[in-house]
Amino acid sequence: MNWNNTQIKLKEFINNNLFNGLVIKITKDNEDIYFENFGYSDKENEIKIQKDNIFALYSMTKPITVVACLLLIQRNQLSLEEPIKKFYSDFNEKIKIKHLLNMTSGLTYFWNNSDSGKEIKNAFDLVENENITLQKFCEKVSKSKVISEPGTEWHYGVSLDIIGGIIEKVTNQPFNEFLEENIFSVLEMKDTTFYVKDLDRKTKVYDFKKTIDGNKLTANDNFHFLMPFTNNQPLAPLGGSGLFSTASDYAKFLNFLIDGKINGIQFLEKELLDLMRSDQLKEIKDSFRWTFNKDYSYGYGVRVRLKNDLHPLTEIGEFGWDGALGSAGLVDPKNNITMTFLSSSYPGNNKIVQTELFDAVYKDLRELNIIK
Repeated sequence: MNWNNTQIKLKEFINNNLFNGLVIKITKDNEDIYFENFGYSDKENEIKIQKDNIFALYSMTKPITVVACLLLIQRNQLSLEEPIKKFYSDFNEKIKIKHLLNMTSGLTYFWNNSDSGKEIKNAFDLVENENITLQKFCEKVSKSKVISEPGTEWHYGVSLDIIGGIIEKVTNQPFNEFLEENIFSVLEMKDTTFYVKDLDRKTKVYDFKKTIDGNKLTANDNFHFLMPFTNNQPLAPLGGSGLFSTASDYAKFLNFLIDGKINGIQFLEKELLDLMRSDQLKEIKDSFRWTFNKDYSYGYGVRVRLKNDLHPLTEIGEFGWDGALGSAGLVDPKNNITMTFLSSSYPGNNKIVQTELFDAVYKDLRELNIIK
């Protein structure tokens, strides 16, 4: 098959110095229909990127944490209406599990210039610089104030990191072990964890800058934003940003999200999966300002396409999320299609990926008569 639009766009990304290297994997009915690698893992030493390179997922970690939480809800070990004050006494008493899942907890990230944002930044600094435990991280964040009444506004933030801490308390095991036992081993995601399993396949991060002379990429050998880029397990496995993975591993997870089944067995109840990938903001949808397209709302840890009127035209019901280094995941349940795009530049030009690349991929899907 000739993926002309997609290949032109990906080569353009490399030639225009948006990314040093990238891997893309598109599946239909859980079978590969396009799987390619472009550019370099290490540009200076002319080491080409390989299909099994390991990338930092950053916020593409979030949907995995959501599934972990939903599994505990399915097992009646948690509930959507449960106040999180039950687990950390200093949190606002109105925050419930559902507010963490749909980012309406009132907890933000550190780039918010509020007192709360500053307190949360301090907690992340302790993770980076002192390798504190996930429990200490959650306790530190619990002392920060909410910037809006829980349930009233969408704010991108630390919510899913707190879910990881709650999962540790409920299961009495480290969050990384829970994910390994309940998701990664079951889906045979052998390279996915909170550290780099194979340093020889680690993808170097490049700093992206726009200059008068054009875009420039500079290798950053000491990049460690929010987490260590080493082969050691951190004490705080962050459910909002901490995982490393490969395109093949992440594609397995995205394919699982099509129907929640593993080998024909319903592993995650359809009702819970549907909650994850449906509009959970409803009347407060206008507070969801993160997305590039007003056809989207937010479910649990993912954007959710409600209409298909605005560019780029994908499919109603398409959902997924992206990461700080430009990577993006897409699930199209109507057509049984997934797309995993992994890249390693900071900042990641996410809007360009989710407009121009999404558009090119869907043009090819239609021109190749894979979908109508």
